[in-house]
Amino acid sequence: MSLFQTKEYQELFLKHFGGEVLWTEYGGFEVIDNRVVLLGMKPILGKEEVTDYGDIVAEDKKQAWKELIKEFNKRGVKKLQLDYVREDSETIKALKGLQGWTLQVEKQEVAPYIELPESWDEYLLSLERKQRKELKRKIRRLEEKNSFYQCKPETVRQDFEEFVKLHRLSDPDKNKFMSEKMKEFFWAVKTCKFPGWQSHLCFLRIDKKVVASVMTFESDDEVWLYNSGYDPEFSYYSVGLLLKSYKIKKAIEDGKKRYDFLRGNERYKYDLGAKDLQLYQIVIEW
Repeated sequence: MSLFQTKEYQELFLKHFGGEVLWTEYGGFEVIDNRVVLLGMKPILGKEEVTDYGDIVAEDKKQAWKELIKEFNKRGVKKLQLDYVREDSETIKALKGLQGWTLQVEKQEVAPYIELPESWDEYLLSLERKQRKELKRKIRRLEEKNSFYQCKPETVRQDFEEFVKLHRLSDPDKNKFMSEKMKEFFWAVKTCKFPGWQSHLCFLRIDKKVVASVMTFESDDEVWLYNSGYDPEFSYYSVGLLLKSYKIKKAIEDGKKRYDFLRGNERYKYDLGAKDLQLYQIVIEW
């Protein structure tokens, strides 16, 4: 199950950002401006979005959507908006198979990912020649420094504060994004127990100074890069990119099958060999 569709995540979102919630056996929904949206999908604070994938939890999604639309209709709501539905979700096929409603499906964003091979060498060979050469060069340059990489599954407040500091330092937009209220939400997400998922904070140090950090969520088969940050003073050593590459190496060693960068088409994801998973917005009116 996607972390974003767990009851635990949706309850956290509701606790921190409020709303008029409709709980169903298939997940939570909110009524906003006379339309129903998935719980967790509304923009919050400075119109920020924090939920990367949207869907419901159901084995028979076609039947589930029939029941849900009937329920929304009883409540006087005539419009449903689904955001960031993955191209591999049965929801798209299920909704296209329903009759009697107006359906609009549009490309919305992408979520780059890597299908992980069995070894680091295989991963390097999967990269384009230029990407492989550049990554090796950057790794060699960093290895000339006294650098150290570490991941921690434990939840330590001091580590989290270090992560937030680097997140804010790395980019003006990230600094604006990580307000105190957003920080409180991230801490709640970091410390929450999600069924089937474990959170990790990873750090890269140069000469004992923390210069980059990532927050990930991991299941038996996948690693999700939830967010990251780095110290711009160490940009020459590509510390943000290389920490992510080390995390890819660790995921391969742990036998993971997929490394998911989540939403966003930032260049570094493709430099590390990612390919796009298409996300869709679906609007239904009846």
